[in-house]
Amino acid sequence: MRLAGKSGVVTGTSRGLGREILRAAAAEGARVVALARSATTGAAAVEEVRAAGGDAVFLDVRRH
Repeated sequence: MRLAGKSGVVTGTSRGLGREILRAAAAEGARVVALARSATTGAAAVEEVRAAGGDAVFLDVRRH
């Protein structure tokens, strides 16, 4: 796990490249804050990461 002990922020995690970066960073051991404009798909991406054993939280950028 190359990113164990590291933290990061990934934008656009509801789909596409942002979602893939979220998955990859978490799979490498990073604790990730996932940002997206879509609460439904952004939260779903974080749930996928958690189900796979990763560590991530979601923030809806439209609300903050």
